[in-house]
Amino acid sequence: MFSIVRKTSLFFLLVLILFTNVINSQENGLFNCRLINAKDKTPLPYATILIKNKAKGLISNIDGGFKIPYELQTLNDTLVISSIGFATKEVSLSNFDKNIINIITLAEKTEILSEVVVVASKKRRERKSALEIFNLALDKIPENYQFTPYSYIGYYRDYQIKEGDYLNLNEAIMEVFDPGFAAIDFNETQTRIYQYKKNTTFPTDLIASRPYDFKKGEKTISSSFNIRNQNGNEFTILRAHDAIRNYSIDTYDFVNRFDFNFVKNHQIKRLPDTSINNIALYCIDIYKAIEHVVVKGKIYISKGDFKIYKMQYAVYDSRKSNKSKKKQDTEEQNFGKLQYEIILEYQLKEDKMYLSYISFNNTFEVLQNPKFTTISTEVNYTKRFDPISNTYEIIFNSFEITFNNILSQKNALKKSNYKLRYRDKKLKIDSIKVNKDKVVLYLNKKLLLSSREMKSSNKNIENDIIIEIKKIKDINGNIVNHREYANYNQYREFFVQELKLNSSKPVDPFFMLKNKPIFKNQPIAPFDNLSDYWLNTPLKSN
Repeated sequence: MFSIVRKTSLFFLLVLILFTNVINSQENGLFNCRLINAKDKTPLPYATILIKNKAKGLISNIDGGFKIPYELQTLNDTLVISSIGFATKEVSLSNFDKNIINIITLAEKTEILSEVVVVASKKRRERKSALEIFNLALDKIPENYQFTPYSYIGYYRDYQIKEGDYLNLNEAIMEVFDPGFAAIDFNETQTRIYQYKKNTTFPTDLIASRPYDFKKGEKTISSSFNIRNQNGNEFTILRAHDAIRNYSIDTYDFVNRFDFNFVKNHQIKRLPDTSINNIALYCIDIYKAIEHVVVKGKIYISKGDFKIYKMQYAVYDSRKSNKSKKKQDTEEQNFGKLQYEIILEYQLKEDKMYLSYISFNNTFEVLQNPKFTTISTEVNYTKRFDPISNTYEIIFNSFEITFNNILSQKNALKKSNYKLRYRDKKLKIDSIKVNKDKVVLYLNKKLLLSSREMKSSNKNIENDIIIEIKKIKDINGNIVNHREYANYNQYREFFVQELKLNSSKPVDPFFMLKNKPIFKNQPIAPFDNLSDYWLNTPLKSN
């Protein structure tokens, strides 16, 4: 009987191992890739990666990283990679390696000349102004964008970055049912969540994941700039910051109403022309400076039909220093600390423009736990009762305080850096001894307490002792119990993987609840083709 049980257990163990391996192979069945600039070897973020002759694709991450399923290699698929200002490149998947990060380079494309027109039989260059180009793009929004229902499936994620590391990463596959640009997005667009997960392979920072706390200042956005629709969930907030989709309603400072306020609020000028996929683009610079606020950005508009392909918009606070920034972060060095940045791009499909991706990044500050603290305190005392006088005699001999790091002798030996009280009575320090991470405060204090006073006190005398410590430092210069703010970046991003131009909205109730967090008790809609889409999880930091 024992041998049968043992064999059966072994069988189930083997099945479990095989099942686990299958799951792991499904989760890890993706090539790791990175896109870089051929000239200076810097990452290329937000480039479009399409699977040739198919309707699916993805967008590179802020570090140029992206992931592609192994299956596409067996199908002999080819990637078509494009980015504004770079030559479009086709890359076969046949040479991709599962064991490395596959590096792909894109070459910068030579600037194309501005338009030339013929007037009075003489050739001359006629340059449209930035204002003319922008106003034409606004006028043509009803012609260039979709005003009838459509949908798209994509990869959503929100995460935080601290000192270059990804934290608190949440991911989802979802489908957006947009009734068209004539409808108010917040009121009428519906979203279905097909898959979501909290990615536990990346670190979790519980302090940073807490809600904003502006009263106590535990977690705050440092600026007073207006970021709209904070009452919605993460995805609702993200969509509210698509100024093109929401061109006729109030969005965020200082875009506000894109069709009415944008030109009034900003200085715009033409930059050298560029292109994407051989489509000639105007490039318009955006600038604003008022008090401590600096705005920088760009808008890319196609020549001839004036479609808006891309918009970058960043707000800086010039009062904030950027000493910790690397030299290559020239914009933050020049303009101040980034407060928020919106980058969005649209793609051309059957002569209409549809969302390709949107990224919304804002900075925030979190009050960290102190690096240098006390671990424990121990009081050495004696207590005697005198029945004749009905009083208690308490003699305090010493206090021993243990810290979480080795102390700096200079500050730890100063009596003025300690205050001791037993209830409302001060305790005088005679001498101090420091030994690595411990401080011993020697006393010779005698207190006489009546029986009534003793009864009103705590049972343990230690609970009535108050110790105040200040200016004590460890050997690294950290001040005891001192809390500092740490800077984080919060990202919310959505990348379209497939456009569905002729889809109809389902009649079932499996739609995302806009005012509830994406990853808490949301309805998960049924979906037969989930394997056709994948989570483009960021590559881990080296």
